[in-house]
Amino acid sequence: MDRMISAGLEQCIADMREAVHNGKMTLDAQTRAYDILEYLLEVLAGEVVTDGCGTASEDDARAGMTASAEAFLSAYSECSDKLSAAYDGNQLREESDVQLKPFIKALKEAEDRLGTMTDLHDCAKRTYEIWTGAGFFARQKALRILRQKAGFRLESKRIGNYVAKTFDLMNESAAAYARAQQALFAADRSYKIRPGIYGEIAAALKPKRS
Repeated sequence: MDRMISAGLEQCIADMREAVHNGKMTLDAQTRAYDILEYLLEVLAGEVVTDGCGTASEDDARAGMTASAEAFLSAYSECSDKLSAAYDGNQLREESDVQLKPFIKALKEAEDRLGTMTDLHDCAKRTYEIWTGAGFFARQKALRILRQKAGFRLESKRIGNYVAKTFDLMNESAAAYARAQQALFAADRSYKIRPGIYGEIAAALKPKRS
């Protein structure tokens, strides 16, 4: 069997026993079990090349069970009754929500920054258009508004340069916002929280009955 599966099953055995001992399933353990189940199902479906030996059929993959798989089935048989009691979906979701808070905060800050830079760039463009085509009072009013938004006394001869600078700042902010979105998505483990994961692993490992 694939070495990654063997290592994952051995970790799951330790996690199951710890959950039974403590009477509590942790989010990390739940995540590990979900991940190994997903990978195991891919192997059994023939979607993964294992250990450089080619893609195995479902029956061949089961036939190639290692001692780790046998040990998992044995440990699951011992622990299954108590695992249900150790699983608390509400508690796991609360733990997941707490872990996501810094990522949500970072995304909100990135969103605010992007909004500010977009507004500043739009204002700089409008000011430049007014400055190159409108009357004295309109130009002075537009420049005053831009200076207030920029936070410093921008010289009129540098408005064109400032349009380019704010365009770069807006693009940088958009890239930072995209990274914050990706980080939040990667950190979100809420979809991995569901009961009976270890039972699903055991079912996947058991030989088919003819």
